[in-house]
Amino acid sequence: MSAQTLAKGLTAILGRIRPRLLRSLASLALIDRRHLACALSTADGQLVAIDNPARLGILGAVTRSVLAYFGDTLAEGDIVLTNDPFSGGSHVQDAALVKPLFAAGRHLGYATFQVPLADIGGNALGGYFPRALEIWAEGVRVTPIRLYRGGVLQRDALTMLTLNSRLPHLIEKDLELLVAALETCQNEVAALAAQYSSGAYTQALHDILADTEGLVRAEFGKIAPGEWQTESGPVHSCLEDDECRVALRLSLADGTLRLDFSGSSATAKGFVNSTPATTTAAALLPLTALRPALPANDGLLRPVSVVIPEHSFLYATLPMSVGWSPYQPSLAVAQAVSGALHQARAGQIPATRMAAAFTPPALPFRISGCGRPGCPFPAEMSAGLSQQT
Repeated sequence: MSAQTLAKGLTAILGRIRPRLLRSLASLALIDRRHLACALSTADGQLVAIDNPARLGILGAVTRSVLAYFGDTLAEGDIVLTNDPFSGGSHVQDAALVKPLFAAGRHLGYATFQVPLADIGGNALGGYFPRALEIWAEGVRVTPIRLYRGGVLQRDALTMLTLNSRLPHLIEKDLELLVAALETCQNEVAALAAQYSSGAYTQALHDILADTEGLVRAEFGKIAPGEWQTESGPVHSCLEDDECRVALRLSLADGTLRLDFSGSSATAKGFVNSTPATTTAAALLPLTALRPALPANDGLLRPVSVVIPEHSFLYATLPMSVGWSPYQPSLAVAQAVSGALHQARAGQIPATRMAAAFTPPALPFRISGCGRPGCPFPAEMSAGLSQQT
């Protein structure tokens, strides 16, 4: 069986799991369903398949962060939970579960599933708090912990989450669904891997990445080497008079595309700061439009260099607030990259596709902001749920 056939099989597995989750999530009305993502990785944490290309840079970073945290101690039946923005994540609302996959004692790789949680504490329902000066105002930060050990639920880990939520029953139900989906994924990947010898399966996974790298380099070969500069529109922060902007210098030389965000605005006081993983994910999305049906996996990153300056609002570190980073800041990053690619005559991702990925969701509760010109949030506070929920 070829690498292309295996890639299709892995993609099909994720394609079957995603709609089942979306039909079943208990908190669907309270979350951004676009942040749901399911991915599969190699045994060394290279992402080979994902059902949501807009989260490519995030799930890959989360998986590698978990592996760095636990080393080689993860075993069959373990499931690690984290929502830590500073361990490869985006914002505390998005929780990821990472499960090592095994078949007949053979380690196949990892499944990483991410789902937004309805509420994980903080100053406002759902974690959306424009006046947050630090991450703890947005919710509980959970660095990687074992939610399951050897197939056994670690009740203390679950209780820690539910005690810090206004909606504990929704948190528990959605985690149950996610764990069941991971078990389904384990069984289906094991059945697919059984068609290969151990070495052949591992080699086919790495061939998938190499094939994608080749496709990306071929697309870069169609662009004349050069350098192009763009700047995004304003990104509003409720706690400052000045607005943030993304500055980008895109260059292509020797088959490598360099995305340099030096010159972008400094760290913000409010919740528009973006983690490096979130910034990278937004920057990669326009690249997937270079070629129709370009596979979304870590092979895409190999010929790409991303430079994100520290002390900028695109490189959030503890204890910065980051709650709004997947929306207006990510859109600004994607627009800057798309604009530079357009200058390079490399095509441009449709504006509607970017808006679909990064426009804030319609939530059944209000988010209060400063109310100044350009603020996307009303000044009055209404934190309660609507009557429909």
